[in-house]
Amino acid sequence: MKKIMLTVAMLALALSAQPVAAAGGSVFGTQSTAVALGQGNANGAITLGLADITSFVGTFDYGMSKFTTVRMKLGFADANNSDMAISLGGEIRWQVWSVANSMAGKGNKNRKGNLTRKANQKPFDLSIGVMTEYLSIDKKAATLVTYSTSIFQFGGFLLGSHSFVTNGGKMITPYGRFSVRYEDTNSEDINGKFSNSDIEIGFNTGVSYQFTNTMNIYGEFQMDGNNGLFIGVDFKVM
Repeated sequence: MKKIMLTVAMLALALSAQPVAAAGGSVFGTQSTAVALGQGNANGAITLGLADITSFVGTFDYGMSKFTTVRMKLGFADANNSDMAISLGGEIRWQVWSVANSMAGKGNKNRKGNLTRKANQKPFDLSIGVMTEYLSIDKKAATLVTYSTSIFQFGGFLLGSHSFVTNGGKMITPYGRFSVRYEDTNSEDINGKFSNSDIEIGFNTGVSYQFTNTMNIYGEFQMDGNNGLFIGVDFKVM
């Protein structure tokens, strides 16, 4: 177990050290562990992004099934002294590994059963997902638009996390997300129109802390086209 966690940590450091091509990046961050909410459960969240693009966003998560969670995202962003921009996004993720479920195997009445359960135990919770985001930025002088950019993104991601219980009985959960996405950028200024489409990668790593039974605090770093710190809080809605 320790060897596996060390390997994951080394991989995270290696990814974060790699140069990432200039890109729009997400104004939302991750602000989530890999654990699904469960069917019928819902969380709301508020996040502040202190990155290349300053943002203030809200998200709503809903458990469609035991292991499937959907997220709707709305953000307000300010980039390079532009007018306040609105960003919209959505994602759906499926939890494919569960530490809790793998620990609940049968056969713990004998030694052979215990060995089988240990062999089947997942090293961390893991979710896979797809996401889409749209951001439009306008910079104006008086009543004239002097610069405008729109960014559309669509891609997939892997999200992994592992929870630990502190001496005070609270849950602390390190997490990391690796994403690959198609990014289409269209810009216009006084010199004309420009467009660019690329495949981009990004990496987020952070920690969730269980503040109360219904509230968690998040802090994470994003290494992407929009690099910086994201802090936020989520709370149980239902």
